[in-house]
Amino acid sequence: MTNSNAPRPFDQADELAALYAVGALDADELEQAEQVLQSSETFAQQVSEYEAAVSAIPYSLPPLPLPANLKDRLFQRIAKEDSTAAAALVQLLEQSIAALKQQAASLSNWQPMPGTDSGEIAIWQADEARREVAFFARKPRGLFPHHAHASGEVVLVLEGDFMVEGQTYGVGDRIYATAMTHHQPSTEQGCLLLCISSMDDEILS
Repeated sequence: MTNSNAPRPFDQADELAALYAVGALDADELEQAEQVLQSSETFAQQVSEYEAAVSAIPYSLPPLPLPANLKDRLFQRIAKEDSTAAAALVQLLEQSIAALKQQAASLSNWQPMPGTDSGEIAIWQADEARREVAFFARKPRGLFPHHAHASGEVVLVLEGDFMVEGQTYGVGDRIYATAMTHHQPSTEQGCLLLCISSMDDEILS
């Protein structure tokens, strides 16, 4: 978990695993990858598969140095392929707090929050192609469901307090989670949140 001043989170575990396997991460990103590697068997398997693919390159081929701009080129290609879909949901975060609260109040599709006996969620917009969803969550004091992230998540606090791993966030704060991580946030006074996350996130027991 990082705050809004932290380095860019990786949106897909595949992206991080591939760059790790080919040695294209800087020191900070390498540390991030190794932390995920220790906590996620799925991510470790992805890394192992990429490393196996790299090692399967015929030994008769002369070794070639990695281009210095490989990582930048990969990011540019990813951004070019899905920038339109990604921007559609991410740009929702740029609206004012007041406008977002008004939008939340206007929704009529509030449903009980899965994995807990209190709280509600309301889906605002969804991107089926990228398996991403923007939704509002409101909850009185207590624990949120313990859940795992299939891809990156960002949460914007619209009301109240939101606590993650011992740190308390307030109105206007953005909280990021990377792919293949899990946590169980809480709130002391209750809160209203805007979340952009994966449709494939998993509620843990």
